[in-house]
Amino acid sequence: MSIRNALIAASVVAAGFGSGLAFAQPAPQPGAQPPAMHQPRAERPAPGKYIEGRIAFLKTELKLTSAQQPLFDKLADEMRTGAKAMAEKHEARHQQTSAPAAAPNALEKLEQRQAAMKDFTAAQDRYLAAFRPLYQSLSPEQKKTADDLFAKGPGGFNGRGHYGPRSH
Repeated sequence: MSIRNALIAASVVAAGFGSGLAFAQPAPQPGAQPPAMHQPRAERPAPGKYIEGRIAFLKTELKLTSAQQPLFDKLADEMRTGAKAMAEKHEARHQQTSAPAAAPNALEKLEQRQAAMKDFTAAQDRYLAAFRPLYQSLSPEQKKTADDLFAKGPGGFNGRGHYGPRSH
């Protein structure tokens, strides 16, 4: 084996490809649906479609007391508001893309991105304002559950390079 080939092989193994890590995922079954994040946009569920189920799940898992219920209700209302706004934006974008129009230039793209970031920040501020009092009212055991359930980002991404609950 040449030195060049040995270096390539070592690089592949070091990256995890030669060790079988790249093949740890089972092969998809014939006719099986791909995960939602890999589905074409038209086949993905509408944003916020399952918000009521998510709210019911959170309520059950947190095992709220009657004193905590009004705080959770405020958070649930904010979650519904956010889901509705997201669905409306999704629909507006869908309507925009179905009508032929000139592609935005670089300046317009940056302005659109900035507006979206401002909207996102405002939504996060409202969500945090509803979440903070609930979280502060939780017992240590409830906070551990909340940490697992609320610390995930979009699609379950935990911000540390993995999907699922954050590990400390």
